[in-house]
Amino acid sequence: MKRTDQREWVFKLIFQDTINKIEDTKDLLSNHKLNEDETFIVESINSYKKNFEKIDKILQDNAPKGMPKLSRVVKSIIYLSINEIYFLDIPVSVSINEAVNIAKKFSNEDDYKIVNLILGNIVRNENK
Repeated sequence: MKRTDQREWVFKLIFQDTINKIEDTKDLLSNHKLNEDETFIVESINSYKKNFEKIDKILQDNAPKGMPKLSRVVKSIIYLSINEIYFLDIPVSVSINEAVNIAKKFSNEDDYKIVNLILGNIVRNENK
């Protein structure tokens, strides 16, 4: 499976977690007929679960004040990218580009702009 496809699966699994918390990664993969050998998916989900509170705080600290409540889809995409940037050492430009592409595919028409804005804020604030 290509990395882009794996990343989309990670997004879908994170989205699922926003509705019904992931308890067991192995069962989750099995339920979706995903192979446990998909190392990127397993590492991403385990990292997301381990670091969720930090990931959520990073999002909350960097979402523009007065912005309407983010949809679960948008939050899931941003969680995916924050996890990649902070905890999986994925290059910032790669992670943001992939997040924007996922937003274009799975969310409302202009949500990719919100994803790009918030991730840009996160990266700029990190570099201050």
